[in-house]
Amino acid sequence: MGALLARRRDALLALAVAGTGVAAYLSWVAINDQEGLVCTGVGDCHTVQSSEFAEIGGVPIAVLGLGMYVTLLALVVARRFWSRTADAGIDRPMASATFGVALSGALYSGYLTYLELFEIEAICAWCVTSAVIVTLITLLSVPDLRVAGGSGARPTV
Repeated sequence: MGALLARRRDALLALAVAGTGVAAYLSWVAINDQEGLVCTGVGDCHTVQSSEFAEIGGVPIAVLGLGMYVTLLALVVARRFWSRTADAGIDRPMASATFGVALSGALYSGYLTYLELFEIEAICAWCVTSAVIVTLITLLSVPDLRVAGGSGARPTV
């Protein structure tokens, strides 16, 4: 079980790093007026990035996504550090925070995907990639809720 937990935490870290990279790229593109936006030929990233839905209050959605991924990355790294210390009590709120931030991101990504399909009528491959990443983070963080909400016993790492 310890090896499985370690692999899952490695996957969470890798996904948080990948999500941060995708969101950083999209943020850079949004801030620099879509200069150099590379789309894989599937979809129409430029149309999505320049739509009325690409900002909230003048802040690009990509920048908000970057904030989410940096938060997730910080939580995952912190949990890896604290899982090796005697202060295991901090793991419970961090497990809940990781799940909560990821779930919020996944739900908002679902809404954005709806907008892409039915309002904008264009798909951004980068946005879909981000939605998949945050959904995977959400799913991989669920087992930590059971451990964090359980009897207080910690799994062997």
